Amino acid sequence: MKQFKITVPNNISYLPIVLECTKKIAKKMDYNPHDISQIELATEESITNVIEHAFEEDEDADFQVIYDEKPLGLNIIIKEKGIPFDPALIPEFNASAVSNEYEAKGLGTYLVRNLIDEVKFLNLGKEGKETHLFKYINNHNIEQLMDNDERALAEKEKKEEVLPKGSVKYSIRRMKPEEAVEVSKGAYSSYGYSYVLEHIYFPERVREMNLSDELISFVAVAGNEVIAHAALEMEEADKSVPQLGVAFTKPKFRGQGCLNELASAIMEDAFRRNLTGVYARGITTHPYSQKSCHKFSMKDCCILLSSGPEREYKGIVGKPQRESVVLIFRYLHPPESLKLFAPAQHESIIEKIYNHLGVEVNFIQKSDFENELPLEATIIINTEPHNQVGKIRVQKYGKNVINKVESILKDLCMDRMETIYLFLNLHSPGTQKFVNDFEKLGFFFAGILPGSEGNDQLILQYLNNYKIDFDKLQIAGDMAKEILGYIKGCQK
Repeated sequence: MKQFKITVPNNISYLPIVLECTKKIAKKMDYNPHDISQIELATEESITNVIEHAFEEDEDADFQVIYDEKPLGLNIIIKEKGIPFDPALIPEFNASAVSNEYEAKGLGTYLVRNLIDEVKFLNLGKEGKETHLFKYINNHNIEQLMDNDERALAEKEKKEEVLPKGSVKYSIRRMKPEEAVEVSKGAYSSYGYSYVLEHIYFPERVREMNLSDELISFVAVAGNEVIAHAALEMEEADKSVPQLGVAFTKPKFRGQGCLNELASAIMEDAFRRNLTGVYARGITTHPYSQKSCHKFSMKDCCILLSSGPEREYKGIVGKPQRESVVLIFRYLHPPESLKLFAPAQHESIIEKIYNHLGVEVNFIQKSDFENELPLEATIIINTEPHNQVGKIRVQKYGKNVINKVESILKDLCMDRMETIYLFLNLHSPGTQKFVNDFEKLGFFFAGILPGSEGNDQLILQYLNNYKIDFDKLQIAGDMAKEILGYIKGCQK
Protein backbone atom coordinates (compact mmCIF):
# COMPACT_ATOMS: atom_id res chain seq x y z
CA MET A 1 0.00 0.00 0.00
CA LYS A 2 1.23 3.46 -0.90
CA GLN A 3 0.25 6.83 0.52
CA PHE A 4 0.69 10.27 -1.04
CA LYS A 5 -0.05 13.54 0.80
CA ILE A 6 -0.45 17.09 -0.35
CA THR A 7 -1.03 20.22 1.76
CA VAL A 8 -3.55 22.59 0.22
CA PRO A 9 -4.13 26.26 1.08
CA ASN A 10 -7.81 27.04 1.78
CA ASN A 11 -8.14 28.97 -1.44
CA ILE A 12 -10.43 27.82 -4.24
CA SER A 13 -7.78 28.69 -6.84
CA TYR A 14 -5.83 25.59 -5.78
CA LEU A 15 -8.75 23.23 -6.51
CA PRO A 16 -7.74 22.50 -10.16
CA ILE A 17 -4.29 21.41 -8.94
CA VAL A 18 -5.84 18.97 -6.45
CA LEU A 19 -8.20 17.60 -9.08
CA GLU A 20 -5.37 17.10 -11.56
CA CYS A 21 -3.44 15.20 -8.90
CA THR A 22 -6.54 13.11 -8.13
CA LYS A 23 -7.03 12.32 -11.79
CA LYS A 24 -3.41 11.25 -12.32
CA ILE A 25 -3.38 8.96 -9.26
CA ALA A 26 -6.67 7.35 -10.28
CA LYS A 27 -5.37 6.88 -13.82
CA LYS A 28 -2.12 5.38 -12.48
CA MET A 29 -4.23 2.85 -10.57
CA ASP A 30 -6.02 1.87 -13.83
CA TYR A 31 -9.49 3.14 -13.00
CA ASN A 32 -11.69 3.44 -16.06
CA PRO A 33 -12.60 6.94 -17.34
CA HIS A 34 -16.11 6.81 -15.86
CA ASP A 35 -14.84 5.97 -12.37
CA ILE A 36 -12.10 8.61 -12.63
CA SER A 37 -14.77 11.21 -13.39
CA GLN A 38 -16.81 10.13 -10.35
CA ILE A 39 -13.76 10.24 -8.07
CA GLU A 40 -12.91 13.74 -9.35
CA LEU A 41 -16.44 15.03 -8.81
CA ALA A 42 -16.68 13.64 -5.27
CA THR A 43 -13.30 15.15 -4.43
CA GLU A 44 -14.26 18.49 -5.97
CA GLU A 45 -17.52 18.73 -4.01
CA SER A 46 -15.86 17.77 -0.73
CA ILE A 47 -12.88 20.09 -1.04
CA THR A 48 -15.01 23.01 -2.20
CA ASN A 49 -17.03 22.77 0.95
CA VAL A 50 -13.97 22.48 3.16
CA ILE A 51 -12.77 25.75 1.72
CA GLU A 52 -16.20 27.40 1.97
CA HIS A 53 -17.37 26.12 5.36
CA ALA A 54 -14.51 24.81 7.47
CA PHE A 55 -12.66 28.11 7.89
CA GLU A 56 -13.45 31.68 8.80
CA GLU A 57 -13.68 34.13 5.92
CA ASP A 58 -10.20 35.36 4.93
CA GLU A 59 -8.58 32.91 7.37
CA ASP A 60 -5.08 31.91 6.24
CA ALA A 61 -4.97 28.15 6.76
CA ASP A 62 -4.47 24.88 4.95
CA PHE A 63 -5.64 21.28 5.00
CA GLN A 64 -4.37 17.91 3.83
CA VAL A 65 -5.49 15.61 1.05
CA ILE A 66 -4.15 12.09 1.51
CA TYR A 67 -4.28 9.51 -1.28
CA ASP A 68 -4.13 6.03 0.22
CA GLU A 69 -3.65 3.37 -2.48
CA LYS A 70 -5.03 0.02 -1.33
CA PRO A 71 -5.28 -3.33 -3.14
CA LEU A 72 -9.05 -2.91 -3.47
CA GLY A 73 -9.03 0.72 -4.52
CA LEU A 74 -8.28 4.34 -3.67
CA ASN A 75 -9.12 5.98 -0.35
CA ILE A 76 -9.01 9.79 -0.38
CA ILE A 77 -8.78 11.37 3.07
CA ILE A 78 -9.54 15.07 3.47
CA LYS A 79 -8.22 16.22 6.85
CA GLU A 80 -8.72 19.68 8.27
CA LYS A 81 -8.74 21.53 11.56
CA GLY A 82 -11.39 24.06 10.71
CA ILE A 83 -14.19 25.46 12.81
CA PRO A 84 -16.98 23.24 14.15
CA PHE A 85 -19.90 23.32 11.74
CA ASP A 86 -23.53 24.02 12.63
CA PRO A 87 -25.84 21.69 10.66
CA ALA A 88 -28.65 24.22 10.90
CA LEU A 89 -26.68 26.45 8.52
CA ILE A 90 -26.73 23.90 5.72
CA PRO A 91 -29.43 24.46 3.08
CA GLU A 92 -31.51 21.64 1.67
CA PHE A 93 -29.24 19.16 -0.08
CA ASN A 94 -28.53 19.50 -3.79
CA ALA A 95 -25.75 18.22 -6.01
CA SER A 96 -24.02 21.60 -6.24
CA ALA A 97 -23.91 22.19 -2.49
CA VAL A 98 -22.45 19.06 -0.88
CA SER A 99 -20.63 19.63 2.40
CA ASN A 100 -17.82 17.38 3.57
CA GLU A 101 -19.03 17.77 7.15
CA TYR A 102 -20.69 14.73 8.65
CA GLU A 103 -23.73 16.86 9.49
CA ALA A 104 -24.41 17.69 5.83
CA LYS A 105 -27.93 16.82 4.76
CA GLY A 106 -27.89 14.06 2.17
CA LEU A 107 -24.12 13.92 1.74
CA GLY A 108 -23.63 10.30 2.74
CA THR A 109 -26.54 9.09 0.62
CA TYR A 110 -25.54 11.20 -2.37
CA LEU A 111 -21.89 10.18 -2.48
CA VAL A 112 -22.44 6.50 -1.68
CA ARG A 113 -25.25 6.02 -4.15
CA ASN A 114 -23.98 8.20 -6.95
CA LEU A 115 -20.23 8.64 -6.83
CA ILE A 116 -18.29 6.79 -4.14
CA ASP A 117 -18.58 3.26 -2.74
CA GLU A 118 -17.85 4.05 0.90
CA VAL A 119 -17.91 7.31 2.86
CA LYS A 120 -16.73 7.65 6.44
CA PHE A 121 -16.71 10.75 8.65
CA LEU A 122 -14.46 11.18 11.66
CA ASN A 123 -14.70 13.97 14.20
CA LEU A 124 -11.32 13.81 15.94
CA GLY A 125 -11.85 16.53 18.51
CA LYS A 126 -8.86 18.88 18.72
CA GLU A 127 -7.19 16.90 15.94
CA GLY A 128 -9.82 18.15 13.51
CA LYS A 129 -12.11 16.28 11.14
CA GLU A 130 -11.64 13.75 8.35
CA THR A 131 -13.74 12.65 5.41
CA HIS A 132 -12.81 9.33 3.79
CA LEU A 133 -13.91 8.71 0.20
CA PHE A 134 -13.28 5.15 -1.02
CA LYS A 135 -13.78 3.82 -4.54
CA TYR A 136 -13.33 0.18 -5.46
CA ILE A 137 -11.30 -0.74 -8.54
CA ASN A 138 -12.32 -3.60 -10.86
CA ASN A 139 -15.79 -3.18 -9.42
CA HIS A 140 -17.59 -6.02 -11.25
CA ASN A 141 -20.00 -8.29 -9.44
CA ILE A 142 -20.39 -11.97 -10.20
CA GLU A 143 -23.51 -11.53 -12.31
CA GLN A 144 -21.64 -9.12 -14.59
CA LEU A 145 -18.72 -11.56 -14.87
CA MET A 146 -20.81 -14.63 -15.72
CA ASP A 147 -21.83 -15.39 -19.29
CA ASN A 148 -25.34 -16.52 -20.21
CA ASP A 149 -24.57 -20.23 -19.74
CA GLU A 150 -23.07 -19.60 -16.28
CA ARG A 151 -26.07 -17.53 -15.21
CA ALA A 152 -28.43 -20.24 -16.42
CA LEU A 153 -26.45 -22.84 -14.44
CA ALA A 154 -26.63 -20.69 -11.30
CA GLU A 155 -30.40 -20.37 -11.66
CA LYS A 156 -30.65 -24.15 -12.14
CA GLU A 157 -28.54 -24.78 -9.01
CA LYS A 158 -30.98 -22.75 -6.91
CA LYS A 159 -33.73 -25.30 -7.67
CA GLU A 160 -31.78 -28.58 -7.47
CA GLU A 161 -32.98 -31.34 -5.16
CA VAL A 162 -31.04 -31.82 -1.94
CA LEU A 163 -28.71 -34.83 -2.01
CA PRO A 164 -29.15 -37.56 0.63
CA LYS A 165 -27.41 -36.85 3.93
CA GLY A 166 -23.92 -38.34 4.17
CA SER A 167 -23.72 -38.98 0.43
CA VAL A 168 -21.07 -36.32 -0.29
CA LYS A 169 -17.39 -36.56 0.66
CA TYR A 170 -15.72 -33.20 1.13
CA SER A 171 -12.74 -31.55 2.80
CA ILE A 172 -12.46 -28.30 4.79
CA ARG A 173 -9.62 -25.85 4.22
CA ARG A 174 -8.71 -22.19 3.73
CA MET A 175 -9.88 -20.73 0.44
CA LYS A 176 -7.33 -20.46 -2.36
CA PRO A 177 -7.14 -17.05 -4.14
CA GLU A 178 -8.21 -18.54 -7.47
CA GLU A 179 -11.39 -19.89 -5.84
CA ALA A 180 -12.79 -16.43 -5.10
CA VAL A 181 -14.92 -16.47 -8.24
CA GLU A 182 -16.41 -19.85 -7.25
CA VAL A 183 -17.22 -18.48 -3.79
CA SER A 184 -19.06 -15.52 -5.35
CA LYS A 185 -20.94 -17.88 -7.66
CA GLY A 186 -21.88 -20.03 -4.68
CA ALA A 187 -23.22 -17.02 -2.78
CA TYR A 188 -25.27 -16.05 -5.83
CA SER A 189 -26.75 -19.52 -6.33
CA SER A 190 -27.47 -19.81 -2.59
CA TYR A 191 -28.93 -16.38 -1.82
CA GLY A 192 -29.41 -14.49 -5.05
CA TYR A 193 -28.48 -10.93 -4.08
CA SER A 194 -30.07 -10.97 -0.63
CA TYR A 195 -26.90 -11.53 1.42
CA VAL A 196 -26.06 -8.61 3.70
CA LEU A 197 -22.28 -8.55 3.01
CA GLU A 198 -22.14 -7.06 -0.47
CA HIS A 199 -18.43 -7.87 -0.89
CA ILE A 200 -19.17 -11.58 -1.30
CA TYR A 201 -20.59 -10.95 -4.79
CA PHE A 202 -17.36 -9.32 -6.01
CA PRO A 203 -14.66 -11.97 -6.66
CA GLU A 204 -11.83 -9.46 -6.77
CA ARG A 205 -12.78 -8.12 -3.36
CA VAL A 206 -13.07 -11.65 -1.94
CA ARG A 207 -9.61 -12.50 -3.28
CA GLU A 208 -7.87 -9.31 -2.11
CA MET A 209 -9.59 -9.28 1.27
CA ASN A 210 -8.39 -12.84 1.88
CA LEU A 211 -4.85 -12.00 0.82
CA SER A 212 -4.80 -9.20 3.41
CA ASP A 213 -6.73 -11.25 6.02
CA GLU A 214 -9.57 -8.71 6.13
CA LEU A 215 -11.71 -11.72 5.28
CA ILE A 216 -10.58 -15.17 6.41
CA SER A 217 -12.48 -17.60 4.21
CA PHE A 218 -12.79 -21.34 4.67
CA VAL A 219 -14.42 -23.59 2.09
CA ALA A 220 -15.85 -27.09 1.86
CA VAL A 221 -14.64 -28.74 -1.34
CA ALA A 222 -16.03 -31.87 -2.99
CA GLY A 223 -13.73 -32.95 -5.78
CA ASN A 224 -12.86 -29.63 -7.41
CA GLU A 225 -16.15 -27.93 -6.53
CA VAL A 226 -16.54 -25.34 -3.76
CA ILE A 227 -19.80 -26.42 -2.14
CA ALA A 228 -19.87 -24.25 1.01
CA HIS A 229 -18.18 -21.22 2.53
CA ALA A 230 -17.89 -19.38 5.85
CA ALA A 231 -15.50 -16.68 7.02
CA LEU A 232 -14.27 -14.36 9.71
CA GLU A 233 -14.93 -10.72 8.86
CA MET A 234 -12.20 -8.61 10.47
CA GLU A 235 -13.62 -5.27 11.58
CA GLU A 236 -11.81 -1.97 11.86
CA ALA A 237 -13.37 -1.05 15.21
CA ASP A 238 -11.83 -4.08 16.97
CA LYS A 239 -9.75 -6.47 14.88
CA SER A 240 -9.46 -8.91 17.78
CA VAL A 241 -13.22 -9.59 17.74
CA PRO A 242 -14.27 -10.50 14.18
CA GLN A 243 -17.68 -11.57 12.98
CA LEU A 244 -18.30 -15.17 11.96
CA GLY A 245 -20.50 -15.05 8.92
CA VAL A 246 -20.77 -15.10 5.12
CA ALA A 247 -21.93 -18.69 5.54
CA PHE A 248 -23.70 -20.54 2.77
CA THR A 249 -23.99 -23.99 1.22
CA LYS A 250 -25.01 -24.58 -2.38
CA PRO A 251 -28.64 -25.75 -2.33
CA LYS A 252 -28.18 -29.40 -3.31
CA PHE A 253 -25.39 -29.90 -0.74
CA ARG A 254 -27.41 -28.68 2.25
CA GLY A 255 -27.76 -31.13 5.09
CA GLN A 256 -24.24 -32.60 4.67
CA GLY A 257 -22.91 -30.88 7.80
CA CYS A 258 -20.62 -28.49 5.90
CA LEU A 259 -21.38 -25.38 7.92
CA ASN A 260 -20.80 -27.08 11.26
CA GLU A 261 -17.38 -28.31 10.14
CA LEU A 262 -16.53 -24.93 8.64
CA ALA A 263 -17.45 -23.20 11.90
CA SER A 264 -15.26 -25.63 13.88
CA ALA A 265 -12.30 -25.00 11.59
CA ILE A 266 -12.78 -21.25 11.80
CA MET A 267 -13.01 -21.29 15.60
CA GLU A 268 -9.76 -23.29 15.79
CA ASP A 269 -8.08 -20.83 13.43
CA ALA A 270 -9.33 -17.84 15.45
CA PHE A 271 -7.99 -19.42 18.66
CA ARG A 272 -4.56 -19.93 17.04
CA ARG A 273 -4.57 -16.29 16.00
CA ASN A 274 -4.99 -15.38 19.67
CA LEU A 275 -8.20 -13.45 19.01
CA THR A 276 -10.19 -12.32 22.02
CA GLY A 277 -13.44 -13.72 20.74
CA VAL A 278 -15.83 -14.16 17.83
CA TYR A 279 -19.40 -12.99 17.36
CA ALA A 280 -22.17 -13.84 14.91
CA ARG A 281 -25.52 -12.39 13.89
CA GLY A 282 -28.47 -14.74 14.24
CA ILE A 283 -31.55 -13.62 12.34
CA THR A 284 -34.90 -13.61 14.13
CA THR A 285 -37.27 -14.37 11.26
CA HIS A 286 -36.47 -17.98 12.15
CA PRO A 287 -34.41 -19.43 15.03
CA TYR A 288 -32.12 -21.78 13.07
CA SER A 289 -29.03 -19.58 12.72
CA GLN A 290 -29.23 -18.75 16.45
CA LYS A 291 -29.39 -22.44 17.33
CA SER A 292 -26.43 -23.19 15.06
CA CYS A 293 -24.32 -20.63 16.90
CA HIS A 294 -25.33 -22.02 20.28
CA LYS A 295 -23.85 -25.41 19.25
CA PHE A 296 -20.41 -23.76 19.34
CA SER A 297 -20.74 -22.37 22.86
CA MET A 298 -21.66 -18.93 21.52
CA LYS A 299 -23.96 -16.98 23.82
CA ASP A 300 -26.48 -14.18 23.33
CA CYS A 301 -25.44 -10.67 24.31
CA CYS A 302 -27.49 -8.14 22.28
CA ILE A 303 -30.54 -7.75 20.06
CA LEU A 304 -30.31 -5.25 17.22
CA LEU A 305 -33.80 -4.33 16.10
CA SER A 306 -34.49 -3.41 12.48
CA SER A 307 -30.90 -4.07 11.38
CA GLY A 308 -31.61 -4.84 7.73
CA PRO A 309 -34.28 -4.78 5.02
CA GLU A 310 -37.27 -7.09 4.84
CA ARG A 311 -36.46 -10.54 3.44
CA GLU A 312 -38.71 -13.42 2.54
CA TYR A 313 -37.68 -16.92 3.57
CA LYS A 314 -38.90 -20.20 2.12
CA GLY A 315 -41.60 -21.76 4.28
CA ILE A 316 -42.24 -18.61 6.34
CA VAL A 317 -45.62 -17.03 5.70
CA GLY A 318 -46.88 -13.58 6.53
CA LYS A 319 -45.74 -10.09 5.66
CA PRO A 320 -42.04 -9.69 6.56
CA GLN A 321 -40.69 -6.80 8.61
CA ARG A 322 -37.20 -5.37 8.75
CA GLU A 323 -34.79 -8.05 9.93
CA SER A 324 -33.70 -7.98 13.57
CA VAL A 325 -30.69 -9.98 14.75
CA VAL A 326 -29.31 -11.47 17.93
CA LEU A 327 -25.60 -10.84 18.50
CA ILE A 328 -24.10 -14.10 19.76
CA PHE A 329 -20.60 -14.09 21.24
CA ARG A 330 -17.93 -16.53 22.35
CA TYR A 331 -14.77 -15.66 24.25
CA LEU A 332 -11.70 -17.52 22.96
CA HIS A 333 -9.31 -15.86 25.41
CA PRO A 334 -11.54 -14.41 28.14
CA PRO A 335 -10.40 -11.87 30.74
CA GLU A 336 -10.40 -12.97 34.36
CA SER A 337 -12.67 -10.06 35.25
CA LEU A 338 -13.65 -6.62 33.98
CA LYS A 339 -14.01 -3.20 35.59
CA LEU A 340 -16.67 -1.22 33.77
CA PHE A 341 -18.37 2.18 33.93
CA ALA A 342 -21.95 1.02 33.38
CA PRO A 343 -24.95 3.32 33.78
CA ALA A 344 -26.72 2.46 37.05
CA GLN A 345 -30.08 1.70 35.43
CA HIS A 346 -28.55 -1.03 33.23
CA GLU A 347 -26.05 -2.57 35.66
CA SER A 348 -28.20 -5.59 36.45
CA ILE A 349 -28.80 -6.74 32.86
CA ILE A 350 -25.21 -6.00 31.84
CA GLU A 351 -23.92 -8.09 34.74
CA LYS A 352 -26.24 -10.97 33.77
CA ILE A 353 -25.01 -10.92 30.18
CA TYR A 354 -21.34 -10.96 31.17
CA ASN A 355 -21.93 -13.70 33.73
CA HIS A 356 -23.70 -15.68 31.00
CA LEU A 357 -20.53 -15.27 28.91
CA GLY A 358 -18.47 -16.57 31.83
CA VAL A 359 -16.87 -13.29 32.94
CA GLU A 360 -17.10 -11.52 36.27
CA VAL A 361 -17.68 -7.76 36.16
CA ASN A 362 -17.17 -5.04 38.73
CA PHE A 363 -18.84 -1.68 38.29
CA ILE A 364 -16.88 1.42 39.25
CA GLN A 365 -17.80 5.06 39.70
CA LYS A 366 -15.93 8.19 38.72
CA SER A 367 -17.73 11.47 39.30
CA ASP A 368 -14.87 13.96 39.10
CA PHE A 369 -13.76 13.47 35.51
CA GLU A 370 -15.78 16.22 33.78
CA ASN A 371 -13.04 18.81 34.19
CA GLU A 372 -10.75 16.42 32.29
CA LEU A 373 -13.02 16.36 29.25
CA PRO A 374 -11.84 18.14 26.10
CA LEU A 375 -14.27 20.47 24.37
CA GLU A 376 -14.65 18.29 21.28
CA ALA A 377 -15.76 14.66 21.31
CA THR A 378 -14.18 12.17 18.91
CA ILE A 379 -16.93 10.47 16.93
CA ILE A 380 -16.95 8.12 13.92
CA ILE A 381 -20.03 7.79 11.73
CA ASN A 382 -20.68 4.97 9.28
CA THR A 383 -23.72 4.38 7.13
CA GLU A 384 -25.01 1.25 5.40
CA PRO A 385 -27.39 2.68 2.79
CA HIS A 386 -28.40 -0.78 1.50
CA ASN A 387 -29.53 -1.67 5.04
CA GLN A 388 -30.75 1.87 5.87
CA VAL A 389 -28.63 1.73 9.01
CA GLY A 390 -26.41 4.38 10.59
CA LYS A 391 -23.74 3.72 13.21
CA ILE A 392 -22.38 6.31 15.61
CA ARG A 393 -19.28 5.36 17.59
CA VAL A 394 -18.14 7.66 20.40
CA GLN A 395 -14.39 7.07 20.52
CA LYS A 396 -13.63 9.81 23.02
CA TYR A 397 -16.01 11.90 25.09
CA GLY A 398 -15.98 15.68 25.00
CA LYS A 399 -18.10 18.40 26.55
CA ASN A 400 -20.08 18.76 23.32
CA VAL A 401 -20.83 15.02 22.92
CA ILE A 402 -24.60 15.27 23.47
CA ASN A 403 -25.02 18.13 21.00
CA LYS A 404 -22.85 16.34 18.44
CA VAL A 405 -24.72 13.04 18.73
CA GLU A 406 -28.04 14.88 18.50
CA SER A 407 -26.92 16.66 15.31
CA ILE A 408 -25.67 13.42 13.76
CA LEU A 409 -28.88 11.64 14.72
CA LYS A 410 -31.01 14.31 13.04
CA ASP A 411 -28.89 14.11 9.92
CA LEU A 412 -29.10 10.32 9.72
CA CYS A 413 -32.86 10.48 10.16
CA MET A 414 -33.10 13.01 7.33
CA ASP A 415 -30.97 10.63 5.24
CA ARG A 416 -33.77 8.12 5.85
CA MET A 417 -31.75 5.72 7.92
CA GLU A 418 -34.40 3.49 9.50
CA THR A 419 -32.20 2.49 12.44
CA ILE A 420 -29.28 4.16 14.19
CA TYR A 421 -26.97 2.34 16.61
CA LEU A 422 -24.86 4.15 19.19
CA PHE A 423 -21.67 2.42 20.40
CA LEU A 424 -20.35 3.53 23.80
CA ASN A 425 -17.16 2.30 25.46
CA LEU A 426 -17.87 0.65 28.82
CA HIS A 427 -14.31 1.41 29.95
CA SER A 428 -14.96 5.15 29.82
CA PRO A 429 -16.64 7.04 32.69
CA GLY A 430 -18.36 9.13 30.01
CA THR A 431 -20.62 6.18 29.20
CA GLN A 432 -21.82 6.08 32.78
CA LYS A 433 -22.29 9.86 32.79
CA PHE A 434 -24.03 10.48 29.45
CA VAL A 435 -26.31 7.48 28.81
CA ASN A 436 -29.28 9.24 30.46
CA ASP A 437 -28.84 12.14 28.02
CA PHE A 438 -28.61 9.81 25.04
CA GLU A 439 -31.78 8.06 26.14
CA LYS A 440 -33.55 11.42 26.31
CA LEU A 441 -32.77 11.73 22.58
CA GLY A 442 -34.74 8.51 21.97
CA PHE A 443 -31.99 5.87 22.14
CA PHE A 444 -32.73 2.74 24.17
CA PHE A 445 -30.89 -0.38 25.30
CA ALA A 446 -29.80 -3.05 22.80
CA GLY A 447 -27.12 -5.00 24.68
CA ILE A 448 -23.37 -5.30 24.83
CA LEU A 449 -20.61 -6.44 22.49
CA PRO A 450 -17.50 -7.63 24.35
CA GLY A 451 -14.19 -6.55 22.91
CA SER A 452 -10.46 -6.85 23.27
CA GLU A 453 -8.81 -5.07 26.20
CA GLY A 454 -10.52 -1.70 26.76
CA ASN A 455 -12.99 -2.14 23.88
CA ASP A 456 -16.18 -3.52 25.43
CA GLN A 457 -19.18 -1.68 24.00
CA LEU A 458 -22.61 -0.79 25.31
CA ILE A 459 -24.98 -0.57 22.32
CA LEU A 460 -28.04 1.68 22.26
CA GLN A 461 -30.48 1.81 19.37
CA TYR A 462 -32.90 4.29 17.81
CA LEU A 463 -35.81 3.50 15.48
CA ASN A 464 -36.63 6.26 13.00
CA ASN A 465 -40.43 6.07 13.04
CA TYR A 466 -40.31 2.32 12.41
CA LYS A 467 -42.45 0.05 14.59
CA ILE A 468 -41.28 -3.48 15.37
CA ASP A 469 -43.82 -6.26 15.87
CA PHE A 470 -42.08 -8.06 18.74
CA ASP A 471 -44.41 -11.05 18.38
CA LYS A 472 -42.79 -11.85 15.03
CA LEU A 473 -39.29 -12.19 16.50
CA GLN A 474 -38.33 -15.82 16.94
CA ILE A 475 -35.81 -16.01 19.79
CA ALA A 476 -34.08 -19.31 20.57
CA GLY A 477 -32.00 -18.66 23.71
CA ASP A 478 -33.18 -17.92 27.25
CA MET A 479 -30.67 -15.06 27.63
CA ALA A 480 -31.85 -13.46 24.39
CA LYS A 481 -35.45 -13.78 25.57
CA GLU A 482 -34.52 -11.96 28.77
CA ILE A 483 -32.70 -9.25 26.78
CA LEU A 484 -35.74 -8.84 24.53
CA GLY A 485 -38.02 -8.45 27.54
CA TYR A 486 -35.67 -5.81 28.94
CA ILE A 487 -35.63 -3.96 25.62
CA LYS A 488 -39.42 -3.86 25.53
CA GLY A 489 -39.37 -2.21 28.93
CA CYS A 490 -36.80 0.38 27.80
CA GLN A 491 -38.34 1.37 24.47
CA LYS A 492 -40.18 4.65 24.56
